[in-house]
Amino acid sequence: MVVLGQSEKDTIRYNISLEYLIDLSDTYGGGEMFTGEFGISRSWYGARLSYGHFLSQSVFIFTIPLEESGFILEIPFEEMTIMKTSTLSLTILPIQGRKFFAELLFGAAYARAKWSGYKSLEYTFDTVEGKFTSLYRDYQLVKETYFGYQAGITISYYPLKTAGLELDVRIQDFNNKASFFFIGGGLCFKL
Repeated sequence: MVVLGQSEKDTIRYNISLEYLIDLSDTYGGGEMFTGEFGISRSWYGARLSYGHFLSQSVFIFTIPLEESGFILEIPFEEMTIMKTSTLSLTILPIQGRKFFAELLFGAAYARAKWSGYKSLEYTFDTVEGKFTSLYRDYQLVKETYFGYQAGITISYYPLKTAGLELDVRIQDFNNKASFFFIGGGLCFKL
């Protein structure tokens, strides 16, 4: 709705986006996140609220040198992390066109993670035959709650009047010394 005497940039705009992001950091061995985001903007400023689901599967190699026999044992541990994230960010819109938009964002980030990882190992190894006679890997479930900040940039391109593509780069830094660097994109829609 445009009020007489106002430009189109002064009206309140709403949008939603669905995105797939890849974590390029080494926290939890990398991973991927699916997220949904709701945005509201007016003139050159706005806000974004998002909720995401992060999944990481990695392999940790536990190395044991056996000095007497010269063997080096490498035992893989499959680790998995599931994390739910929420963010609330304020945005600045330095580029606004009919088809292109760019937003700089900074705000708060919250996450709850469940991580299954290495706890202990019991084994017996036959050096004559060069193989394990028994191997017991024990995992632990760790639950973490993170609170920190998010910063990033979002570029939107609307080839259609109400539907378009979005590219994102996000950094999330949390108080428990966990940091993530997400890059990806998805679909965006004007409401």
